[in-house]
Amino acid sequence: MTRTANRLSDLVIRQAKTNPNKSVILPDGYGLRLIIKPNGRRYFQFKSAAGGKERTAQLGTYPEMSLEKARQEAAKLRAAVKEGRNPVAEMKLKKLQQRVKAETTFKSVAEKLLEGKEKNVTPSYHRRVESGLRSNLFPVIGDLPIQDITPPLLHEALKRIESRGSLDMLGNVRRWTAEVFDFAKAHGQFVGDNPADALLKNIFKPHQTTHMVGLAWNEVPSFVRRLDEMRAEGATVAAVKLLLLTACRPGEVRKARWQEIDWDNARWTIPAERMKMRRVRPQAHAVPLSRQSLAVLSELKELTGHSEFLFPSRVGAKKNTCLTDIALLKAVKRAANNPDIHAHGLRSTFSTHVGESLLWPDVVKEAALAHGKRGVEGIYDRATHYPERVKLMQWWANEIDAASGISIAPDQGADQ
Repeated sequence: MTRTANRLSDLVIRQAKTNPNKSVILPDGYGLRLIIKPNGRRYFQFKSAAGGKERTAQLGTYPEMSLEKARQEAAKLRAAVKEGRNPVAEMKLKKLQQRVKAETTFKSVAEKLLEGKEKNVTPSYHRRVESGLRSNLFPVIGDLPIQDITPPLLHEALKRIESRGSLDMLGNVRRWTAEVFDFAKAHGQFVGDNPADALLKNIFKPHQTTHMVGLAWNEVPSFVRRLDEMRAEGATVAAVKLLLLTACRPGEVRKARWQEIDWDNARWTIPAERMKMRRVRPQAHAVPLSRQSLAVLSELKELTGHSEFLFPSRVGAKKNTCLTDIALLKAVKRAANNPDIHAHGLRSTFSTHVGESLLWPDVVKEAALAHGKRGVEGIYDRATHYPERVKLMQWWANEIDAASGISIAPDQGADQ
């Protein structure tokens, strides 16, 4: 029996009645038919027996898809059957891929990356990455399929950061974004060149790197005297003193905990997870405490000994937190009477004066600064030079007292 085609017309479709108990099927011929659901919804369906098994695929809803368009799509599917393909299975696979693509957004991939990253970085760095992506990119491209994000699109998103003048943040977010795309490529969720890599050079304003400005040695006396005048500020001044006396990083000082202080051995042990060079030197950093440092800590104990932190946050701040970076920085600038001085720059004061004295080997000075060696040498060279550093830190504290004419520590005479 000869099959007929083009049985349907728009008039037939519009006049067709619904059945409240079951779907109504109106064939058009050669696998194309119109399905009318009990709720009145109408859509075109293509039926194929490719591979010996009957399969159906929905082409589109009427009248959004016209009858003519449905016939064109059905003709393409029939041609695929003649080529020995299974067009219905291909359509379902394509729809599945499109759904997966739509669900694989930049935000979802970034969150997976952050989940894994949490195990390999410090909590503070993890918060920086998460906050940078969440506040700068998630509102703009977070809900877009990651495969659809192109260099121009990413460029537009990052330009918002550049327009604020936040060039440090711009560089960080671009780098973290590159990690997101690399992560997606590794998991088969992105195909092609990394869009963030295309924005690495000659796209944004160049960032002018500036060194952390430190005190010149001849400025140390006035710095210490101003600290003495600021004694009313208690714990904050003690933090600046410890920063100067130990040559540690501001974050290491701010987050110091009383349980890390070994009074009997005059030693402060900073856990490995708080050390900047943790990947190169995956061990704790022991800081020798000079007599001046111990005196500062003894007085501080009376102020903050009840807290977990040596320098707890001020009244009104969030509980169980430490002195903020801004508060410490402001105190350093006030004592220096110079708005350009940076808290981190006090380490350069130590490094320069120790180096120019010609009394201490570079390896001892670098160990005191916790500058881990990179590469293979860093993996095998775990020498801490602790006995020499004990002498160095006491010499350094005495140098400060001698230059200032007063002791940096309360009621502590310098051992000159």
